[in-house]
Amino acid sequence: MQWLLEAFPAFLVGARNTLIYCVVSFPIALVLGLLLALMSNSPFVWLKTPARVFIEVVRSTPILAQMFLLYYGVGAVLVQFNLSSIDNAWSAGIATLALNYAAYEAEVFRAGFLSVEKGQTEAALSLGLTPWQNFFRIVLPQAIPFMIPPFVNDFIYMLKDSAIVSVIAGTELTAVLSFWVSRHGSNSLPGYVLAIALYLILSLPTSYVARFFEQRLRAAL
Repeated sequence: MQWLLEAFPAFLVGARNTLIYCVVSFPIALVLGLLLALMSNSPFVWLKTPARVFIEVVRSTPILAQMFLLYYGVGAVLVQFNLSSIDNAWSAGIATLALNYAAYEAEVFRAGFLSVEKGQTEAALSLGLTPWQNFFRIVLPQAIPFMIPPFVNDFIYMLKDSAIVSVIAGTELTAVLSFWVSRHGSNSLPGYVLAIALYLILSLPTSYVARFFEQRLRAAL
């Protein structure tokens, strides 16, 4: 237990970095996901096709491979333009998480939009609302309560998936755990217990807060 007390501040830093990765990446993923969902529903092939290709490719390939591609592949290109400083564990980790989850959030958005009855859109358009007014005033407000649970699930998944940043020397919770366990392999159980506890502390409040707002939104509708 003595080593755990010594390592505790480092574990807290790792948990903080894990949260930073997710808090920065997830809003980007939501914005990109919304854009991809709108492109997927577009009647224009030149918008719909690239969006569907991106979504299917990202969802069908390992996130670890995507991270290596961004960190090493894009990094090699940036070196040619003397921009290698941009390619670090923070930028590659955030970019990978954001792009990967954007594909999943796009499908959540699309399912949420489809949950709103088509007749409401037809009624809104018949009353003179523009397509954008119909989307932001009719479709989106009704779809949001249906989308909150999968969004929360994905955020919690991201908290766990952020562990892959450790393979490119990102200092998040799993990286800190691996470092200290490697030094105290004969007594590693306390470290694993502490890491699990910190992951629970990060994820459980998110679930409860989201459930509260979901109930409030459903009541408002």
